[in-house]
Amino acid sequence: MVPMSKTFDIPPEEITNNTTKFSIDDINNLNAVRLLNIVKADGSDDDCTASVIKTNTGNIAITAAHCLWDHTLKTWNSEIYFYPGYNNGQQGKVGKVTAYKWFVWSNFLQDITQFDYGFIKFYYTNGKKLQDDTGAFDYDLVIPQGTYPTTVFGYPYDDTGDMNCLKNGKQLYVGFGSSGGPWIRNYDPNTNAGTVIGVSHGILDDPYPEDETASWVWYPDDFTRLLNFAERS
Repeated sequence: MVPMSKTFDIPPEEITNNTTKFSIDDINNLNAVRLLNIVKADGSDDDCTASVIKTNTGNIAITAAHCLWDHTLKTWNSEIYFYPGYNNGQQGKVGKVTAYKWFVWSNFLQDITQFDYGFIKFYYTNGKKLQDDTGAFDYDLVIPQGTYPTTVFGYPYDDTGDMNCLKNGKQLYVGFGSSGGPWIRNYDPNTNAGTVIGVSHGILDDPYPEDETASWVWYPDDFTRLLNFAERS
């Protein structure tokens, strides 16, 4: 198993204009998770969810691997844009941030039910760190065992364009755009801080229950190797 990466050559106009140039004074980690807009190799677009995690470079987010590698077209997605704090059609204070590299494990290409997580590295303006403007989540290398409350975030989008989260009294349907959204333990709603323990895989095929999602447990050594590869690249 080897790490794989895709590099996007950012046009000069994107490098100079990919943010609104605002800095956020009141750091709120809810800005660290939001919409990931994807341009596929065939020119169509799609949406997922990503979240900024704490790293040395300060410019890395985690999402699902299937948001980075198109398993249907058998190739990388062409362009990826992150909108921290995006809400109800409105960009957050940071605006649009362009990804210039993304990373997955090679084994994911053979089996999409395994290693469905990946990292995105962003270009951010003037040598600043994205996490300084958005906040960032901690992450667990060793996922705790047992039962405990978990908070799940996801961008609510479906094939009809409906942006509302449909509720039936028991479940919350966040839509297809929730893929890659963080699963967080020890979530603090006052600061929107917490620890990422996984990302949403999406709707599962048989024999899994219909209309349910899951988050796979990653192995600490594999997670660390891929993240270190992303930080050094």
